Amino acid sequence: MNRKITNEVPYIPCGIFKIRLPFLHYRIETTEFIQGLVLGVTALSAVPYLETYMGIPYELAWSIVILDCFLYMLHGFLGDPVVPGWITPSLPLTIVFLEGFEMGEERIQAMIALQLLIGAVFVFMGITKLAEKFVNAVPPSIKGGILLAAPVTVIAGQIGEGGNLNRYPAAITAGVGLLLLISFSDEYQRRRAKNRILDVIAKYGNLFPYLLAMAVGILLGELDKPGLVLGTVLKIPDIGAIMSSVSIFGVGFPPLSIFVQALPLALVSYIIAFGDFITSETLLTEAQEFRNDEHLDFNSSRSNLVCGIRNLTLGAVAPFPPLCGPLWVGLTVSVSQRYKEGKEAMRSLIGGMASFRIATFLSVLLIPVVEFFRPIFGVSSSITLLFQAFVCARIGMAYCGTDRDKMIAGVMAAILATQGTAWASAWALGVGLALNLFLSNWHPFRKGTGE
Repeated sequence: MNRKITNEVPYIPCGIFKIRLPFLHYRIETTEFIQGLVLGVTALSAVPYLETYMGIPYELAWSIVILDCFLYMLHGFLGDPVVPGWITPSLPLTIVFLEGFEMGEERIQAMIALQLLIGAVFVFMGITKLAEKFVNAVPPSIKGGILLAAPVTVIAGQIGEGGNLNRYPAAITAGVGLLLLISFSDEYQRRRAKNRILDVIAKYGNLFPYLLAMAVGILLGELDKPGLVLGTVLKIPDIGAIMSSVSIFGVGFPPLSIFVQALPLALVSYIIAFGDFITSETLLTEAQEFRNDEHLDFNSSRSNLVCGIRNLTLGAVAPFPPLCGPLWVGLTVSVSQRYKEGKEAMRSLIGGMASFRIATFLSVLLIPVVEFFRPIFGVSSSITLLFQAFVCARIGMAYCGTDRDKMIAGVMAAILATQGTAWASAWALGVGLALNLFLSNWHPFRKGTGE
């Protein structure tokens, strides 16, 4: 456990990775652990997607989420100081892709192919360190079009026939409203500085919006009352059923034709995820400015590799529509903000990040906790998607610096959101590239330009 930098948390060196174990290398941070126990069940908002779009029964879907949460802990274990999450903006595009295949083994194979490809892209970028060059080569209009497709797809799905906004209008509106308020309202931030209660609500990120949605839904009869399950405490994931039902060993390895159809969306998803690496580095740089007692080491190649391992593992064993992304922005911000308060508040940043994800894993194993929050799974998934729609709209528009960028991005977003086939991403990328070249909005072969 030799360290070149004396004020860095101890670790076991393993190439690019820095192996750290709880209690041995860092302590469990109580606040983050408690928050993880409560917010951990939000990971189960993936269950409705597994049920609806892949035809997986509830109990099996729960087992898949447990595996996903177990893999979250790899980041802290291997030295990546973030709270990892999903590639949430790509979820609407993934749903469109999956709907282009027949429900059953073919659709599961499509999800396997997509996730294996994304995992391979992460690993390739981590090994070669070409991530920044690849993403910088993509025209801003294409980045904007990819992100602008998400709000269109999400809102159309939520208000359409069978959409959750028609089933739980008050609960979802209350939850999304509070989450937007604490995230984007300048007035709320001003009042938060003087009000302890408002400050606590904001610090706990998604927790209070979900609790408010649950309370409103129950009071208005939109949601069932939570159940109290006594007796069995721990859920043991059914690995045998997973291997026989949804893994490459159960449904078979996808044919080459499905990989070809999945490749454009894999590239699109990576472009979306790349922004999280930049966000992670920015957040850690800001945290380092507040604390000189601990050296913070963020390595984008390491983060790429860990994300690749997660996606390749789930792709082969338990394909997961939300995909495995490098960052849960809200919680990483929350933990880093508390870290800035000093050593008494949090001894080490990686300890805080890892403590949250360890608690998350325990949370989805606890049957009483999961059953208590089960009525809100559908609502929480909608809150997550709608909030992400606002974020994607803001970032997507920011990418479009010129009128031509805006026009091209709008056309791409329309194709991605309305094509409704597995080839939607390919069509959108093709049209976007063609329009950029046709309108002289992109010069990939001109030396000395960044366009």
